[in-house]
Amino acid sequence: MTNARDLNYSLHHLCIYDDKPRDNMFPYLRWHHGITNFFSGAVFHVTDEGHSDYTFMGCGGRAYQIQIEAPPFQFEYERNWWRDHGRGYNHVCWVTSDARASMDHLLANGATEVMPFEEFPTYDGFVVHDPEGRWIEIMEYTDENFRVQEFTHAPSGECGLEIIGNAEICGDVDAMVEWYERVMDLRVLEVFEEGDDKVVVMSDRDYDPVARRSLFILQNAREDFEKVHMAKHGPYISSIIYQAKDVDRAWEDALWAGMTEVRAPTTDPLTGLRVAYLAEPCGGNVIMLTEHYAPAAQLAAAA
Repeated sequence: MTNARDLNYSLHHLCIYDDKPRDNMFPYLRWHHGITNFFSGAVFHVTDEGHSDYTFMGCGGRAYQIQIEAPPFQFEYERNWWRDHGRGYNHVCWVTSDARASMDHLLANGATEVMPFEEFPTYDGFVVHDPEGRWIEIMEYTDENFRVQEFTHAPSGECGLEIIGNAEICGDVDAMVEWYERVMDLRVLEVFEEGDDKVVVMSDRDYDPVARRSLFILQNAREDFEKVHMAKHGPYISSIIYQAKDVDRAWEDALWAGMTEVRAPTTDPLTGLRVAYLAEPCGGNVIMLTEHYAPAAQLAAAA
């Protein structure tokens, strides 16, 4: 059977469900973002159940992006999620070199099916739950030309803002770190731990501390707002991660752009990083804003 290393997983985007994407993308655009692609109707894959409405945006970094997906959605399972949860962080997407083999591998290792494997005109893909219930989308590009465009690596604005990844709140951090290492071939870059708190910084095999600094953080619920959400909903995708050369300027820019305050910049006692939290416009989901942080390449290679 194919193993995780053979599947070449690469972090790609976080998807946000929102019914007013044209309105709610503007705080992002004012906050140093740019649109990389818009897909709708026959431009993208179409089923008999609706149509696509996808807006992709990037900021400063080369790889990781956000996708705003709007109703009427293409699939029944998407509409069911929208009915139950409304606006929110829906899934994290990974690109692979073999989607069919990936689905077989994930289902054999504790994932559960949400959307079966399907071949679309431009990519093959499927959706599963990870062992704690968070959605994972897997894509394999199959068209010679089609790709979601990427920006060059160029921190944006005077504050030097970059979108670099996402964080997830876990019921069992150690178990989920082991699963993502073994099943998705992620590597651990750094671990912060004290008492009951644990933050594990991970990335894919394409990690580069300068040009492609995509991070995937697994942690327990540490902040009060995380504990409240965890108690109500269970393990979840908790935040988009941004970094800035000047956190205070990025914070001020975000408030001007239309983001709202969750917690002002302060030093995290566990990681030592200057961190702030904001609510973004598509349902008030949380943004984590930190100072520039780039675990060394040799740590990643040794993990």
